[in-house]
Amino acid sequence: MLSLYGIFGDPLTHSLSPAMQERAFSHFGIQARYLVLPMGKKLFLSALSRPDRFPLQGFNVTIPYKETVIPCLDKVSEEALRIGAVNTVYRRGRRLLGTNTDVFGFLQSLQKDAGFKAKAKKAVVLGAGGAARAAVYGLAMAGAAEVAVFNRDAVRAGKMAGHFAKFFPKTKILGRALTDIILVDTLKASDLVVNATSVGLKKKDGLPIPEKVLPGTNQGVSRKLFYDMIYSPPETDFLKAARRKGHAVLNGAGMLVYQGAQAFEIWTGRRAPVKEMRKAFLEALCERDKNRKAAA
Repeated sequence: MLSLYGIFGDPLTHSLSPAMQERAFSHFGIQARYLVLPMGKKLFLSALSRPDRFPLQGFNVTIPYKETVIPCLDKVSEEALRIGAVNTVYRRGRRLLGTNTDVFGFLQSLQKDAGFKAKAKKAVVLGAGGAARAAVYGLAMAGAAEVAVFNRDAVRAGKMAGHFAKFFPKTKILGRALTDIILVDTLKASDLVVNATSVGLKKKDGLPIPEKVLPGTNQGVSRKLFYDMIYSPPETDFLKAARRKGHAVLNGAGMLVYQGAQAFEIWTGRRAPVKEMRKAFLEALCERDKNRKAAA
């Protein structure tokens, strides 16, 4: 019997998740398909309102439904509730249960792809949206000594910091405006700098913060890891600038693969073939970029 999985979002174009998940299904000989399901909010909510008629065994949720989906579920993991976002849903009988695999994907990417462990480290997170929330939660959960959130809206950054500080009293979490004077010194003292904004997705975006405020190793500053959650382009201007300054860099490809791998394990109970999923992701990404260049 064919099992169905999928991803919901709006808009939802050129998702690379089908390539990863179907490669994993094929690896184990699982009869399943992974569907791309772009739909508006009204239709999305209607689809979830009758779980007895809902055909999917599990699904992913992306922008803008990571928060919208929560009231539709029978149970949500504590981690997802604290983050305020669900990205993976699975069935148990007629019940729909939600969790968040973005945190796992982020931490696994840091550890497996860069050898970075957050325990007792200091980090800077740029942005205050859903991606930033997953990063802050993950770093604090992993025992980071300090996480500083910088965002265009200082109030939003402060609220996020206050929210997570309640759950992680051993981690110093603060929120400030991107224009705050302490940004320069905080960057210098950090071990990890994460871009969790969308700045860099487009060629003309530039950097989320001015290049001149990035500390350089030639200034006596220790070498840091600069992490951009964006994976296409593979090296954003933010990462290029950090590399010029002498730092290690990593994009968000690993985060997408590892979060997808954990979703696969939740759905199937099998250990995800991560290498195969990463290979499928890179192949699909290359094909997508070729198509975009051809259409330009």
